[in-house]
Amino acid sequence: MYISLILNVSLILALITLYSLILRVTILEKKAGKILTGLVFGLTAVAAMSIAYRYGSGLIYDGRSIMISLSGLYGGLWPATLASLISMAYRAHLGGNGIWAGLATIILSALTGLAFRSVFKSKINNLRHYELYGFGLAVHLVMLACQLLILPWPSGMTVISRIWLPILLIFPPATVLTGLMLQEENRRIRAESKLRESEEKYRVLFDNAGQLILVAQDGVLKLANKKALEYGYESEEIIGKPFLDFIHPDDRRMVWERHQKRLQEETFRPTYEFRFIARDGSVRWVEITAVKIDWEGRPATLNYVSDVTGRVMAEQEKEELLRVIENSQNEIYIFEPDTLKLSYANRAALDNTGYTLEELTSLTPLDLKPEFDRAKFSALLRPLLDGSRKKLLFETIHLRKDGSTYPVEVHLQLVQVAHKKSFLAIILDVTERKAAARNLEKTLQGIIRATARTVEVRDPYTAGHQERVAELAEAIAREMGLDDSRVQAINFASVIHDLGKIAVPPEILNKPGRLSDIEMELIKTHSQVGYDILKGIEFPWPVAEIILQHHEKIDGSGYPRGLKDGQILLEAKIICVADVIEAISSHRPYRAALGMEVALEEIRANAGKLYDRQVVEHCLNLIEKKGFTFSKTT
Repeated sequence: MYISLILNVSLILALITLYSLILRVTILEKKAGKILTGLVFGLTAVAAMSIAYRYGSGLIYDGRSIMISLSGLYGGLWPATLASLISMAYRAHLGGNGIWAGLATIILSALTGLAFRSVFKSKINNLRHYELYGFGLAVHLVMLACQLLILPWPSGMTVISRIWLPILLIFPPATVLTGLMLQEENRRIRAESKLRESEEKYRVLFDNAGQLILVAQDGVLKLANKKALEYGYESEEIIGKPFLDFIHPDDRRMVWERHQKRLQEETFRPTYEFRFIARDGSVRWVEITAVKIDWEGRPATLNYVSDVTGRVMAEQEKEELLRVIENSQNEIYIFEPDTLKLSYANRAALDNTGYTLEELTSLTPLDLKPEFDRAKFSALLRPLLDGSRKKLLFETIHLRKDGSTYPVEVHLQLVQVAHKKSFLAIILDVTERKAAARNLEKTLQGIIRATARTVEVRDPYTAGHQERVAELAEAIAREMGLDDSRVQAINFASVIHDLGKIAVPPEILNKPGRLSDIEMELIKTHSQVGYDILKGIEFPWPVAEIILQHHEKIDGSGYPRGLKDGQILLEAKIICVADVIEAISSHRPYRAALGMEVALEEIRANAGKLYDRQVVEHCLNLIEKKGFTFSKTT
């Protein structure tokens, strides 16, 4: 009996060597591997049953309990299930009085293996001898208990009394030995797998590195990664070729000398740049970092090469840009947000202000802009600092070192300089532009007033009307706090607001009596006619539209389009009030002047109905409290 059981265990140990092959498949393909693992365990159990010790008719004892329990312990659920099914099928085929005991042994051995697997899961391939022995002892105690199912009952008790000693002496140690073999094979194959994975990872990293990696030995390239493809080279076009063949002729001596120094382990800057020749003949700037290594037992260099063509070109462009900035005819300054101290000024800034660079860099923009104090300038900069504005454009005055001033236009923005925020100011000297603008303005004013006089020549009774309206409208606009540009727009539009009357016959304009409805409708066309005359002229302001709207009323009762409050330009509302005041208070061919009081009562009574309430309030304040009067009278 002992010899039979020992031979049975020996067969198991011999067959278990097939496990390494299955485990390799398991690692490569988990699903197929689990099936094959179950097959190996199951067929090994069948082989054990084929040469089992036969105690009696239908009673066989073999190492299937070892294999089935270990399939659960090391293989898991699916291998244990498959191994159990194979074993149970064969055991059922053998039949006999011990069939139920044999089937129970297979099922409970698998379950015991799975139970211990859940307990030892964290160290399944590192179980100690005593742990495996305890596992084997538990399995075979369960196996002995299954013998109670031998028919007829209680003949199993007799069988147990005969076999328990050899079973417990042979099978638990055999379980330990088999388990240790499985563990060792698991560890070895997994170590090989990890090594292959590691080698593959390094190969992938090597081939897909963001840098060109080269090994150079004896002046010849020995290894190159796939990055060489980006330079147009296949591996065979690089390997075995002198590396100097790929370097710009002007840089070869430098590269060779540094390569030799590297091999001799001389100390010098490890990273430097040179020009590399791509396969298509184009030249690229590269940066190389090299280290000395042993390659096949002899000294060589491992070289990491990065394409820095873009960076080098950017640096060259930057240098060119700096030359452009330095030689720009516009003043360019950089100053700090906190202290406002100037950190840079170009040549034009020095020439225009009369300061030296040392003097300027000890100043702040406040020293150059006399109209600003610290609080006002900080308020100006705040939108840039909080991100609500990207750029500021304004005009101011610059103060030279000698005390003289000149007008400038400032373009200001927040930029990154040396990894910190700074203000960049580009200053344009607008002295000539201002002079040209003043000359243009004088010319424009002359043209506007000449145009106005063409109307007054045809309508002498209203001579000076447009200029007086312009005088009052401008005063109202300033009283309301409008900026200079809008004030100027109101002045220009006022001076020619009745330009359209040039299309009205003089006999109607100068008629002393009341106008008929038809004549009144003809008079009303002057707003549209004035708009049509001026709409093609590009004024800096909407002069034509202001003239078109100057007879509109906020309740929609005006003409020519019946616009309401929100549709009417503020400039037109102001001219409307000024026009009413001047018309009522001045003489007309069909009536004597009604006086300023009547005029003020008209706008006061219709404020918010016909006339803009805010415009009326400022007009009343201007005349009644500040004493405004027309400089010219009719």
